[in-house]
Amino acid sequence: MSRILVIDDSELVSKLLKEGLTESGFEVAVALDANQGYSKALDFHPDLILLDVQLPDVTGFDLLRVLKNREQLAHTPIIMITGTHHQTENKVKGFQMGIDDYVMKPFEMPELVERIKAVLRRSASRRVEAPAPVSEMKTVSTPTQPKTQTREQKAQDVLQTVRQILLYPETLTGPVHLPGMSMAFLIAMLGLGLGGVLFAAGPAPKPAVVILAILGLWGILIAVLVMSSSLLGISLSWRDGSRLLALAGIPIVLKMTGALLLSIATTLSPYHFTAGPALFFSAPGWWLERIDLFEFWSLVLAWWLISRLAKSSRKKAWTIVGIMWGAVLLVSAVLARVGAKP
Repeated sequence: MSRILVIDDSELVSKLLKEGLTESGFEVAVALDANQGYSKALDFHPDLILLDVQLPDVTGFDLLRVLKNREQLAHTPIIMITGTHHQTENKVKGFQMGIDDYVMKPFEMPELVERIKAVLRRSASRRVEAPAPVSEMKTVSTPTQPKTQTREQKAQDVLQTVRQILLYPETLTGPVHLPGMSMAFLIAMLGLGLGGVLFAAGPAPKPAVVILAILGLWGILIAVLVMSSSLLGISLSWRDGSRLLALAGIPIVLKMTGALLLSIATTLSPYHFTAGPALFFSAPGWWLERIDLFEFWSLVLAWWLISRLAKSSRKKAWTIVGIMWGAVLLVSAVLARVGAKP
């Protein structure tokens, strides 16, 4: 029984495809966005992928490029489906990127089934006709020269890696495997915060207070992110929320690194480090101290990541980021009030 993976953001279309293909004798798995599609492609090991062009997080062409760059999926046949008006452009682009067929919506199920069977037959014949591995041939192989990449190809590889880190963090393997990234981010925050306090001279918050403040703000922000996303119809688990915050919080890590270096060089409190107008005032107010380029950079990055979640939009992302920023201001006000007490 051949396995078919359907990647389409329409629940109705995905349901109809699953029912029709299952009745035709296929084993079918469904994904509603590119993120889910990539994960299921790795776990489900499909014999063929039906890929929609219009996906909520990235385009089908972006996902196609990622799939083709993955060794275990590079030879999996792909049929793209779309209902857009740019038929010729999308067809040409798809075939240039290595798709096996192209189907326009609305389509008839019997025709789609026959197209799938034809692609599977061609794929099977290619595997049969493929030459045996070099290790199995009784010929003496000559060493080949290593392939050299042009500057443009290297730049494209770097951009593709950055794109994968931001859009598909859980698919990464090796030293930057994302299940541990949120923990690494939290440890870095705690280490930098405690380091700045220890190197600062004069009165400073107790280390226990710094730890509780960082852990408390981390937990509050994840809860606010997950709950506000759920209210707006965006499915986001606690684990995914912590990963998203870890990525969006990279500018905050840079800010705390600068604060630690400031404390080491001048023995000043790390809280004097800022990248905003407060530097130009001898006694800036609380609101003026809250204006910081690192924090705004982090919020913009969070908005960019949230806007690319399944069923999200720019408007929803702005709403969620606004709620998160309000939570940050509230916690900061409470901490400032507590710290002002004798």
